[in-house]
Amino acid sequence: MAKPGLYANIHAKRERIKAGSGEKMRKKGAKGAPSEQNFKDAAKTAKKSHGGALHGGQKKLDKNKDGKISGADFKMMHTGGEVVAGNANRRRARNHG
Repeated sequence: MAKPGLYANIHAKRERIKAGSGEKMRKKGAKGAPSEQNFKDAAKTAKKSHGGALHGGQKKLDKNKDGKISGADFKMMHTGGEVVAGNANRRRARNHG
């Protein structure tokens, strides 16, 4: 099994400090503290978070299929079709609602 990474070690130390271990985080540049290069190397191998991904029923709300739920999606739901440029959206909204 691989050793835990830089961010896992930082998280674990913060948890220990929070629990009352008496440890302290090292200052930037102190002996034994991670260097800027350590952070750059860790960023290269870090797993991508799922923060922006749509889950479950959220995919149904993404009407324009751009991977985000935005105002354009809600306009499309309100007007019952695609979002078109200009004043056409206002005219459509008045007629439908």
